[in-house]
Amino acid sequence: MRIVRPALATCIAAAAVGAAALVPSTAFAHGYVGTTDPSGTALTARAALAANTGLGGIQYEPQSLEAPKGFPAAGPADGHLASAGQSVATALDEQREDRWVKNEVEAGPVTVDWTFTAPHPTSQWRYYMTKVGWDPNDELDRGDFELIGTVEHDGSVASNNPSHEITIPADREGYHVIYAVWDVADTANAFYNVIDVDVQPGDDGDTGGPGGEDTTPPSPARDVRGTAVSPTEVRLDWGAASDDVGVDHYRIWDAAERAYVATLPATARTATLGDLTPDTRHTFGVVPFDAAGNHSSYEIVVVRTPAPDEQTLSAPTHLHSMGTTSSSVDLMWMAGDDTEGVRYEVLRDGELVGTTSDRTFTDRGLRAASEYRYEVRAVSGDRRSDLSNVLTVTTDTETAPEPGLPTWDAFAQYVQGDRVVHDGTVYEAVQTHQGYGDPAWITALSLWKPVA
Repeated sequence: MRIVRPALATCIAAAAVGAAALVPSTAFAHGYVGTTDPSGTALTARAALAANTGLGGIQYEPQSLEAPKGFPAAGPADGHLASAGQSVATALDEQREDRWVKNEVEAGPVTVDWTFTAPHPTSQWRYYMTKVGWDPNDELDRGDFELIGTVEHDGSVASNNPSHEITIPADREGYHVIYAVWDVADTANAFYNVIDVDVQPGDDGDTGGPGGEDTTPPSPARDVRGTAVSPTEVRLDWGAASDDVGVDHYRIWDAAERAYVATLPATARTATLGDLTPDTRHTFGVVPFDAAGNHSSYEIVVVRTPAPDEQTLSAPTHLHSMGTTSSSVDLMWMAGDDTEGVRYEVLRDGELVGTTSDRTFTDRGLRAASEYRYEVRAVSGDRRSDLSNVLTVTTDTETAPEPGLPTWDAFAQYVQGDRVVHDGTVYEAVQTHQGYGDPAWITALSLWKPVA
């Protein structure tokens, strides 16, 4: 088995520059896992790892591994996951235990850095890893992988979030493969990167417990409940588990697939699972883990999704944030195909916080420096749509308003750049305008933008 530490294997840029004159510039390409920083310790993808040999043309354009998004339901075909079905990259689909150089890692947190050559608007990144007992000498297929981490994004360009932290599960050891999926927001495609890793045994020292190594599992999650929120979505809710050192994260177990399908932080108390089969009995469990990899037992929750309604509304898309303050979040989204007579319900952390007929909403009264998860759905009479994409937003750190700023007056005239205070938030005028008493103008993004 060939093993290389990432710091020794991130010279893809030099190889690409040296070969630029030899390869036609046919790829309008986009991004790969790896960094050109020689002092880095992040992972590097199979296609970008300079120590790998026999790659063919893809070694000069590792950013080109693009295919339809929607993995695992769609995307590259089994046996072609590494190449993403690209003819220039077929060598990547060769799969033997001794074929590829490995990134050396330990179980626990690990950094994934992306290099973007065209940082598209982005909805999310997802990270999958081969399961315990997978066959490293057989072609890669969907059944080999389970989800170990999701990094949500707000629809802005990918370069706003180039570095991610994922967690290698404690039950992995030896050769494994991580499958990194970058979902582009404004096209039907995604980028797919295979990362070969060799998971080393961790230190046997103190893991934080008073008696040395932590071997005590958390308690089970309390009061786990499942609700079908649409023909293709189920929401799980639960009470907090406890642990002698501390709960590190929760994972959602799909008993039918016999695989973990989501990983959530220790603060999570709800999860919405999508892309499910309508009119079907689904079985899930919520499994608490501590930092040492110990996990509790769990109770299976059975939820049946309803049959699809031909009159179901189309779901809103591209939910994103237009700005935050220490106490508010401005949301915007794109309407689905149905718009006549439609209103929108805004959910924060799974709970309804407001309705609107517009495609914008300002959620107020929030805690400073706190993380919130938002979703939106369309409603019209008894009909309602599936939920939109999940948007995770963190409010700003609270700062004191500038002294001497006037309170906003809905009837006053303002010049571009003027600043006022309204409900504890400082706003700056985007353009010169005369107020006529409309109390909603302070939230009109064409007139005012929150700055603190």
